[in-house]
Amino acid sequence: MWRKRMQDLSRSVGKPHAPLFAPLLFGIAAQIEAIAPDAMARDATRLRKNVGELRRILGLDAVHCIAPGDAEARAIGPAGAEVSPETVARDENIAASLEAVRQWQTDASAPVIVAALHGPTILLKKLRAAGSDASDDASLQHIGRGLAAIVRVLAETGAHVVQLHDEVPVSEGSIELWRGALGTVGNVARFHRVPPILVINEAAIGHWPAQAIPCPTHEQHPAGPSRPHGRAWSAEPSQWSRLPGETAAERIVTTVAEVRGDIEIGALLAEVRRIREDG
Repeated sequence: MWRKRMQDLSRSVGKPHAPLFAPLLFGIAAQIEAIAPDAMARDATRLRKNVGELRRILGLDAVHCIAPGDAEARAIGPAGAEVSPETVARDENIAASLEAVRQWQTDASAPVIVAALHGPTILLKKLRAAGSDASDDASLQHIGRGLAAIVRVLAETGAHVVQLHDEVPVSEGSIELWRGALGTVGNVARFHRVPPILVINEAAIGHWPAQAIPCPTHEQHPAGPSRPHGRAWSAEPSQWSRLPGETAAERIVTTVAEVRGDIEIGALLAEVRRIREDG
């Protein structure tokens, strides 16, 4: 049911329904085996085991196979570097994520598999910090192709949702370049019937780009966009409100950032139970 609903969201069709609750929970799952989150992220079996077990404890329908980090920029490299599904899949973290997706594909409980990645603006900042001096035009085109390659290999392996965590470019001249990069990624995602969700962790945003499915916070858009969309909640579970019901406008509820890894799982479970309509 949930996988079909996410396919519908990728095409902006389908009837309203209670949203998929998919908070960005990744590093916190490493508590299950008391290992470092970075070690878990590089080990497919541990990733699948720990994230899957956290999902079972919380009673969720979704798992995250990857969280925004350094893997995206590392796999894409600076403008001019070769990018393809084959090259990006060589990154250790991405390779582990792909194998975890394969393992989840055989799970009889059929979880919705979400891949959360940094978006173009943040990746541009990371490449600049690493020493890249290519123009914004060349860099964002390259980032768009690189992210599209990552999304393609994740989608072809079996991921059901792509979640881009990004910022709006400061420079007005970079807005169209940013939209172009989002469009490249979004086209690949939608081709595979995977919704490209855009989460912006900023106080306000003027116009949500059409190239991705908007996932605003309540502060960014209290009523929610008129087109099918998601909703981003705080990354602090104590600030979560009750989950919407069957007539909800949003199709998915996630968080603006990854939930902190030092929150005790027992405390997180208490918050999840609190927000559910059935108590």
